[in-house]
Amino acid sequence: MPKKKNQESQAEQSERFKKAIRDLVDAGELNPTEADKAFDRLMGQVKTKSA
Repeated sequence: MPKKKNQESQAEQSERFKKAIRDLVDAGELNPTEADKAFDRLMGQVKTKSA
């Protein structure tokens, strides 16, 4: 039987996500500066296709 989808609003979902991020940062499991650097490094490796 499929799981029932969560019926939370967009605002509630956004707040839940923000709280999860804060919890990860507070626990030392996520460093926003390092995450930004890793994202920028990966995006530098992406090649775009021209139409």
